[in-house]
Amino acid sequence: MAMTVSACSQPAGSPSGAEMVVIPAASFEMGEAIDYGYGEIDGPRHTVDIHRSFALAKTEVTVGEFRQFVGATGHLSEGKCNIYTDEKSWHIDPDRNWERPGFTQAEDHPVVCVSWEDTQAYASWLTQQTGESYRLPSEAEWEYVAAFGDIEGEDGVVGHDEANIGLVDCCGGKAEGRDVWIETAPVGSFPSDKFGIHDMRGNVWEWQADCHQDNYVGAPVDGSARTECDTPDKRSIRGGSYGDAGDYLSPRYRLPGPKDQGYFTVGFRLAHDVREPQR
Repeated sequence: MAMTVSACSQPAGSPSGAEMVVIPAASFEMGEAIDYGYGEIDGPRHTVDIHRSFALAKTEVTVGEFRQFVGATGHLSEGKCNIYTDEKSWHIDPDRNWERPGFTQAEDHPVVCVSWEDTQAYASWLTQQTGESYRLPSEAEWEYVAAFGDIEGEDGVVGHDEANIGLVDCCGGKAEGRDVWIETAPVGSFPSDKFGIHDMRGNVWEWQADCHQDNYVGAPVDGSARTECDTPDKRSIRGGSYGDAGDYLSPRYRLPGPKDQGYFTVGFRLAHDVREPQR
């Protein structure tokens, strides 16, 4: 059941000037058993109680922010960037990386071709710089915000006036309405959801903290990330991208990705716990 919640902005204090939004504690029904043609996954539906408020970044990490991190640390991404073309399905292109994803990006576009491991290095660096414990959001935290952010249009779906999305018949970019981008758009180009968060659906998929399991049997119910899975080298990805439409944009839809590889449609946003006021 949707809950009436409020959220307030606070500066993250990061070198890149990122802003966070405080999401209050909440209880909601997570997951939905759906058969997309290869058996029921993403279920069973279950109650999750997020006991503490948390902060979520207003936007995805940008190319400029990631460049600042690389410049400060000398971090070397392995550059295993997965792409697809009209001639070939998903494969690693050794010539693609976060600086050269295969299309033009400005500094305010979401960084792509970064692996889950790259996100951990970035979060660790930002934590050292700011004293705030940055991390990826858990699947439960992400799904709660995406499910109750209310960005759908009057027709009840996320369309080109609400997000940077692609063709209905997968896959590829499409420019229509407010969406004038074939690939990534500058972060925050579309209206925020009711929490004040931008681009939870579309623009780029987002890495999650959780290891990926096909179903939620045995998953945490307190909003924390799942750390034990049958395939611990796979991590969850959510949100859809500039090349997707339909089911891919559902707040329930999730995919696995090898944690040492990136994709030209996948980026990330950060979260951190909110410190309780001292009494």
